[in-house]
Amino acid sequence: MSKLAGIAEDRVLERILDSADELGLGDTLHRALEGRASARDIVELYGAPAPLLGAVARRVTDLLTGRRVGYIVNMIMNYTNICVVGCTFCSFYRKPKHPEAYKLEAREAAAQVVEAWRKYRIRQVLFQGGVDPAIPIEYYEEAFRAIKAETRGEVAIHGLSVVEIEWLSKVSRMSVGEVVERLRDAGMDSVPGAGAEILSDRVRRIISPLKSSADTWIRTMETIMEKGLPISATMVYGHVETLDERAEHLLKLLELQRRKGRIMAFIAWNFEPENNELGRKIPYPAGGTELLKTVAIARIVFRGEIRWIQAGWLTAGVKLGQATLEYGANDWGGTLYGEKVLPEAGVPLPKLVRRSIERLIWEAGYEPVERDNWYRPVSPSG
Repeated sequence: MSKLAGIAEDRVLERILDSADELGLGDTLHRALEGRASARDIVELYGAPAPLLGAVARRVTDLLTGRRVGYIVNMIMNYTNICVVGCTFCSFYRKPKHPEAYKLEAREAAAQVVEAWRKYRIRQVLFQGGVDPAIPIEYYEEAFRAIKAETRGEVAIHGLSVVEIEWLSKVSRMSVGEVVERLRDAGMDSVPGAGAEILSDRVRRIISPLKSSADTWIRTMETIMEKGLPISATMVYGHVETLDERAEHLLKLLELQRRKGRIMAFIAWNFEPENNELGRKIPYPAGGTELLKTVAIARIVFRGEIRWIQAGWLTAGVKLGQATLEYGANDWGGTLYGEKVLPEAGVPLPKLVRRSIERLIWEAGYEPVERDNWYRPVSPSG
């Protein structure tokens, strides 16, 4: 029935699917759990009762990783807010020469990462900012090499986004592959999924018209994975996209994983409308049920092919983040010291450290497990 070991014989899941038959959803769920979901199937699942989706998704996750929920001690290095791409959903960016624009020098950015490593023993930095064409590739090489040298290689560098890499390729007059090789050799360990938003050209023309097409995003990620780097995959929902476009987005990610096999995790974020242009057209964020359904559907569709589903608490809040664990999520994400993007969108962030994250996971009925950048469990002192 599925590539998941033991799922075909799982009695609990069989009983859940029997109840789904009474709602006319049994065949749809069977196709999804067999890895054969169509876009129409996924749209149908969005119309299913949330508790049913949660029960199926949670059981699949139980078979995959049990009741263990990962988390990482990390920081965000938003090295600049200068950006010429001008996405309508972004509250963080400032145009060049704007009075609020800033750019850290490479050594300063590295020094802040090193300080967080010394103070908090972070294991990862998400190194990501805006697209400033005045920043050359040497900037990143200097920062990455300094981070690796001064932390004895203990901090993994998760960065840059696809759009940053594509712009570096243009301004450096190098292929994407050459850019990735240089960044990898300087210390970049993996690439976040930012810039995917919704992999629909119709949507992208509305919310981020200067970004590359959906197919180009996928080709860039393929190149990154061909150079040996793993990635994460994301989806920003709750704006101008349709359910069909959400479905196509999930299927495109699944197809990418089947071709290259280096997607470590999937993270869904709801669009935050405060302080940005798109928010004037879409003034209210999507509700919690949308997040719960999206997390559950992602688990059902990806099954074990994309093993880790993050809780998405950053935009939704920690209580809803806890609820996503019941809907198939098995990773909390990170401590995110230094995050600047979401506060610009009016999202208050709690200060989370190891103990508070572990408490939140225990309170939800799960076992917290500290992990590294590659989703491998680590000992607290290791």
